[in-house]
Amino acid sequence: MKFEQSFCVVDADLRLLWVGGDWDDFALRNGGAACVANAVLSTPLTAHIHDPATADAVVAMVRLVQELQRPLKFDYRCDSPGEIRRFRMTIQPMRDGRALMVHDLRDAEQVAVPMVAWRFAAQATVNKCSMCCAIEHGTGWHDPMRLDLPHPEEVTFTLCPGCRARVARSMQATRSGTEDPETINQGFGAGFSFS
Repeated sequence: MKFEQSFCVVDADLRLLWVGGDWDDFALRNGGAACVANAVLSTPLTAHIHDPATADAVVAMVRLVQELQRPLKFDYRCDSPGEIRRFRMTIQPMRDGRALMVHDLRDAEQVAVPMVAWRFAAQATVNKCSMCCAIEHGTGWHDPMRLDLPHPEEVTFTLCPGCRARVARSMQATRSGTEDPETINQGFGAGFSFS
């Protein structure tokens, strides 16, 4: 697995001031030509998040770091059709109300049978969690790699109950100064039981 790291700096108004590392390479390899550095600089971070639930969670985490001047760590998945990828986001406080958001690739595994390429569509009837990639199907949330159905081609994004709880635990740990990402993210990526 190749080491991969992308980062950005946001100001007090959550505008993207700077991006670096593997940002452009990651965007281009994943169909995100509209998200390369030159296209996103000086735009609001939230302009690049499709759904209100995820935008609210990211804004809340960044605001907490800016307010308390303490770092926050959060694990998430950002899969491609052929690869399961686990990242850790670290939000660090900076001077003048700025925050540094670092995204480190922690694990990547090729899938034997690639999933169908999915895309965001506002009218889609299937929800996909933007932080763990689970698909809402039937009575619960399921890892798409363990779903007995093909991955839907069109999805809307939101946060599953498990990721909402992990966001809350991460923020509480930052408030109390007891940040331990291994405890906060315990069980993350080991399967889904969010029904």
